Amino acid sequence: MIGLRIRLVAVTDVRGVIATSENDQIAWSSREDKELFKAITLRSGLVIMGRKTYEAIGRPLPGRLNVVLSRSMDKFHGVSIPDLVLSGNVKEVVEKVKKIGYNDICVIGGQSVFTQFLESGLVTDLHLTIEPIVLPGNVNLFDRLKSISEKLRLRLEKVMKLNEIGTLNLHYRFER
Repeated sequence: MIGLRIRLVAVTDVRGVIATSENDQIAWSSREDKELFKAITLRSGLVIMGRKTYEAIGRPLPGRLNVVLSRSMDKFHGVSIPDLVLSGNVKEVVEKVKKIGYNDICVIGGQSVFTQFLESGLVTDLHLTIEPIVLPGNVNLFDRLKSISEKLRLRLEKVMKLNEIGTLNLHYRFER
């Protein structure tokens, strides 16, 4: 898929934990991380997330097409309906968003969606913010119960120190 950019955009603690629970609204991440997340995803114009991540956010993110992956198209509890709800495997979903004109995709969570995209072999970039904290919980970036089928190599593109307490953002490119 020439010209296609698929980025995983995530924030973790120093152990790789992305959430304290299924309903975590990521209130623990820094203001600087939130600003960078907004800048990256606004440039893309499209965010893909799972239903639980969408419900934790509670609303569509303004200025971006909000795509929610869900096997059950009608289960949105206590939140407004997203722009687009899709089901299917990652390659089918990517083809659908390409057909409506998007070639820069930001995948923003959660764990299952990150893992599915990683396994698809389509991911080109990882934008990973590491907050200098240790969170309770064990919801990691990738699902430890699903095996990764191959070793994936990354090349560091950029490191940014986002604030004085030591929040770091690492931009990696996947090598194929």
